Amino acid sequence: MHDVVVVGGGIAGLTAARDLAQSGRSVLVLEARDRLGGRTWYKQFGDTGRRTEMGGTWFDEPTQLNIAREIQRYSLPTVLSPAGQEFRVSLCGRSLPRPDQPVPREFRPDLDKALDHIIEQSRRVTFGADLDNPDLHDLDISFAEFIGPYTDQPFVAEYLTMWSAFAFGCHPSENSALQVLTWVAGYDNAVWTLDDAPATKFAKGTASLVEALADDSGADIELSAPVASIADAGNHVEVATAGGDTHTARFAVLAAPVNTWQDIDLPIAADSLKAQFAREGLAGHALKLHALVDNVPEFLMASGWGGPLCWTSEQANFDGGRLLVGIGEDDSVIDATNPAQVQQALRQFAPEATVRICHGHNWSADPYAKGTWTTYRPGQLSRYYSDFAVPHGRLYFAGSDLARGWAGFMDGAIESGTDTAAALGRRLRDDG
Repeated sequence: MHDVVVVGGGIAGLTAARDLAQSGRSVLVLEARDRLGGRTWYKQFGDTGRRTEMGGTWFDEPTQLNIAREIQRYSLPTVLSPAGQEFRVSLCGRSLPRPDQPVPREFRPDLDKALDHIIEQSRRVTFGADLDNPDLHDLDISFAEFIGPYTDQPFVAEYLTMWSAFAFGCHPSENSALQVLTWVAGYDNAVWTLDDAPATKFAKGTASLVEALADDSGADIELSAPVASIADAGNHVEVATAGGDTHTARFAVLAAPVNTWQDIDLPIAADSLKAQFAREGLAGHALKLHALVDNVPEFLMASGWGGPLCWTSEQANFDGGRLLVGIGEDDSVIDATNPAQVQQALRQFAPEATVRICHGHNWSADPYAKGTWTTYRPGQLSRYYSDFAVPHGRLYFAGSDLARGWAGFMDGAIESGTDTAAALGRRLRDDG
């Protein structure tokens, strides 16, 4: 019998497994997929010999201290995404020249009022703490409602809509303004722009972090082992896989995305906060694609509203083409593996673009993700934030979806995995 079974081999699960194993505990990791990494995936890009990030990619070491710590621990090389040089903005059916970016000059005072309001309200938030404070409940509304008073001007309305959709992977009517303000607070109350977003990534891909965590843990790891149920037997847990295997341990850690919890028979009451949270689910359903493209300007960085993509930027160039990454707010509008559809989407920003090869992964259709990065619906932080880290009997919880700080980033996954391992470690010591 293991001390702990960790369900989910993403970054949170692997962090928890490593910390528990290094404290002397026996740990088994069960991962549903045939690979580790969860919602990160450094995948081969066709037959180009290159790899691209299908999921989580970027981070900001100065403000995201958990991932900075792991980078230092494992001496992982990092690199900046190429800086944009050719900036294009498409709003209200118009391609805006550089002097009129991000909105036409005559409407910039209107945008500044909205951004000032965002910054002012973000100062009410203490990053990483007390997001269910009753004094913040008025902010846990949709971002669309929050910015409503500042959207009479169509260009400003489209810019703010696009800005939120790019960052949170859904329409602003679906995500909480409180989460938006939390991110702004985390960036020292600065509203980062689309050409100044977190741009650091792993030089050898997210796989370098995933492999370092797995290798360092020394945990037993089983792939292609989706879990069907977790039962709390009072003095131990029994974890059954869909393949019919049953594993016994003193405790379990559920480190799978919240949107997948309903697919596992869990020992939690139907009226519990976590069960309610799982039924509601998180809102993110972003589109992310990569395309090797001809006939686009060097170091293009473009953003806009009205098409499948909110943002695109060059990430590399090889074989005479330029590798673009694109992000949109709805992964159902185009097929990221269809060159004709991707080409049409990119032509909103680069009318002569010709796509040679493209790919993407539909995380919403992925049965072990059922959505993209963490995006809270209006009201969820007020209702569930304090319950994120609360165990149910012998079942503990971890994941970027449950992070107190950078939820939705790899940093949040590391934070949650670290904190859960520490709490469970204390429980194991108390249990004797």
